[in-house]
Amino acid sequence: MDEGLISRRYAKALFRYAGEREERRLIYGKMKLFQENDARHPGLRKALQNPMMPAKTKEELLATAVGIQAAGQEMPALRLWIRLLIRNRREMHAKAISMMYEEIYRSTYGILRVKVTTAVPLSPAMHEKVESFIRARSEKILEFLYKVEPAIVGGIILEIDSQQYDASVSRKLREIRAEFLKK
Repeated sequence: MDEGLISRRYAKALFRYAGEREERRLIYGKMKLFQENDARHPGLRKALQNPMMPAKTKEELLATAVGIQAAGQEMPALRLWIRLLIRNRREMHAKAISMMYEEIYRSTYGILRVKVTTAVPLSPAMHEKVESFIRARSEKILEFLYKVEPAIVGGIILEIDSQQYDASVSRKLREIRAEFLKK
């Protein structure tokens, strides 16, 4: 079965069930936490794909990765989702499902994700300037994600929805190089 189809079905089911329990926003936060933990711990995906790992261990691993206690029942919808993934042997799709849940949530509630990439970390004053600049040009709810990428040398790259505004020094250097190679 297609991974995109699997992730969409499981994410939609979780979204509907979370809506019934009024836990959509909480689960959205947990899905973002899962994405962060997946990025920080590359062995997480390998562990989930390991067929020799017991289901109970995988459940505890996923529960920890989404930030709920292994023995607790504070988020029954999320606990049920984890058990369903493991029972149906879909735990290796957890990342794609969590990404799809985030996408469905942002689409439903009109949230735009704004990725801001800079060469060095921004000061709090610069964070405020960037955010106020973008908020003045959008009527939607904005969610900011900041990334430091020294390879861009300087400047800023903004990714808003599917558009990218590249005002980086590295892009300008590439353009200058291309001009020189043309001549």
